[in-house]
Amino acid sequence: MSPVEALRAGTIVPAQSLGMDRDIGSLEVGKLADLIVLDADPSVDIRNSDKISQVMLGGRLYDAKTMNETMTGTSTRKPYFWE
Repeated sequence: MSPVEALRAGTIVPAQSLGMDRDIGSLEVGKLADLIVLDADPSVDIRNSDKISQVMLGGRLYDAKTMNETMTGTSTRKPYFWE
């Protein structure tokens, strides 16, 4: 499986299988879109999908290492009970 085929197998293909491809599974106008920002291109090497720098969830942007909100706000992650 090529890196692009692997990306499709984890995004649009399951959305199609669940009948939800109108709303999720790819980036298009009008679709729901939580996303990750990568430091490297996963279409070149699928292992690059582990190199996450930022996460966007519900329209808010977070630093992947700290999970503190950046650019869209100033909220910080509260410590877990074991920290």
